[in-house]
Amino acid sequence: MKTLVCFGDSNTWGYVPGSGGERFPREQRWPVILQGLLGDGWDVISEGLSGRTAAIERPDAEGRNGLPYLLPCLLSHAPVDVVVVFLGTNDVNYLADDRVAGCIARLVDIVRRCNAEPLVVCPARFDEHDLEPSFRLELDCDVIVAPPYPVVNGDVEHLDAAGHETLARAVFDRL
Repeated sequence: MKTLVCFGDSNTWGYVPGSGGERFPREQRWPVILQGLLGDGWDVISEGLSGRTAAIERPDAEGRNGLPYLLPCLLSHAPVDVVVVFLGTNDVNYLADDRVAGCIARLVDIVRRCNAEPLVVCPARFDEHDLEPSFRLELDCDVIVAPPYPVVNGDVEHLDAAGHETLARAVFDRL
């Protein structure tokens, strides 16, 4: 059996856009949909945390920095074959867009040191933020772009149910 860890923020956690904090039912979240597509030969582990950053300590919320958590997470699930990193959306609140890829690169390095294959999901363009150019330029691994985010009640940074399905299929196709 192969193990895949989905390491992300609220979009991996299953945040319903425009809801103020509701969560999609488990079967509608992209990691669970991916598990169904991959079948019994894979164990898909969802490690989503709303508000998580790649490598930034947030002044408004403790425990959201993904960098110190990733290594113990991967060690606890070892051996891990693939890690899908879907972060960066929250980092733009603290860094310029072109610096976010450097934070993701630090996570990719940890994934590789754990003998796992990294796959990075770049957040879709939202507001004025377009992370794809720097992700493609700076990250030395496979990068796919998340499906576009719908705008729901002013929420411009979360996947809807259709987006979860589309992302799961895109990750499946890449694997």
